[in-house]
Amino acid sequence: MASLPVTAANQSTTPDDAAEIYLIIDDMGYRPTDDLAFALPTEVTFSILPHTPQGQQFAERAHAQARDVMLHLPMEAQSHKALGPGAITSSMYQDEISHTIDAALQSVPYAIGVNNHMGSQLTASGDAMQTVMNALQETGLFFVDSRTTRHTVAQQIARQYHIPNARRHVFLDHVLTDEFMNTQWQRLLSLAAKHKKVIAIAHPHPETIAFLQQKLANLPANNIALKAMSAYFEPVKVPVQRYATTAQQAIAAPN
Repeated sequence: MASLPVTAANQSTTPDDAAEIYLIIDDMGYRPTDDLAFALPTEVTFSILPHTPQGQQFAERAHAQARDVMLHLPMEAQSHKALGPGAITSSMYQDEISHTIDAALQSVPYAIGVNNHMGSQLTASGDAMQTVMNALQETGLFFVDSRTTRHTVAQQIARQYHIPNARRHVFLDHVLTDEFMNTQWQRLLSLAAKHKKVIAIAHPHPETIAFLQQKLANLPANNIALKAMSAYFEPVKVPVQRYATTAQQAIAAPN
């Protein structure tokens, strides 16, 4: 069992004009050791793979912590790697994609947003992403482009469908060394200082969790705030939420 989570050490003292970092831990759900991520501050958002052995339990536990939950939706990749259950591919019709997304969301309760798992093939296809965004539009959820390819059009299509959207700016741990993660962390802080709102993605590797526990406990209190993904967008009231739970809110796109 993971230790109890902590909130960001500087959360109550950070000024209103501080730069904001948003951290998503994705690829969660297959391994019991992903449990280690629950020790991270509750402002850290969990993105959970659908139909995985630990997925529903993790979503329930995250919700109990008042932690944001997202669906980490598998999408077709150029590498043709195995995508796992609940994947979206370019050969699917609209109804099949809608059904797949519905089933994935049922397996990850309390999800308030979606980001792509892999997807270097699908997110580069305008036709495919129009089909996906048409289906996502009905859910009322936001979309974060993981940007697994520089050719992605996912965010562009999301805007066309008026889906609240954002993009990943930094991958923290695709090389699992302290040296590399430190380099990426400094890049994250530099981008935050420049752009004020920056999104990073990492994974629930034990090395990553230990690294993040140390870094998040020592954020510069005068100019950096760690925020949950729901805070990235302005909240609005929506009459009907198909996947809503008592904690879920609809999200509107920023200016």
